[in-house]
Amino acid sequence: MASVNTQFSIAVHVLAAIVHHEGIFTSEVLAGSVNANPVFVKRILVKLSKAKLVTTTVGKSGGYGLARSPKSISLLDIYSAVDPPNAFAIHAYPRRDECVVSCNIKEVMSDVLAGTQVAVRNELRQTTLADVVSKIRARSG
Repeated sequence: MASVNTQFSIAVHVLAAIVHHEGIFTSEVLAGSVNANPVFVKRILVKLSKAKLVTTTVGKSGGYGLARSPKSISLLDIYSAVDPPNAFAIHAYPRRDECVVSCNIKEVMSDVLAGTQVAVRNELRQTTLADVVSKIRARSG
């Protein structure tokens, strides 16, 4: 089975935790919420910091906080920050000139992939971090 990239969902998770609990948190605390390796979560937080989605405070009481209002952060902002792989990959096997499918599949699938990526980005643009936190709160009673 192919490996799955979870950086986007982890990034949304840590940002939602910051918003829900309203504070500044260390990568270790946020990793505890995700139940993931703190080093992996820290790498994602660095990407979110570079994208100006989180602020970083150093020192004894340092940690990560939200850089903007959750209403102004779309899931597309988060998705773009972690730069996840495409929805699928196109195989790199050499083409066989005697097969019409082999000669054309990569170009056709490239068009499908481009359309898929546009659809994903358009969908993510419509949902904010505030929407995610609102849904989490509604589900938790």
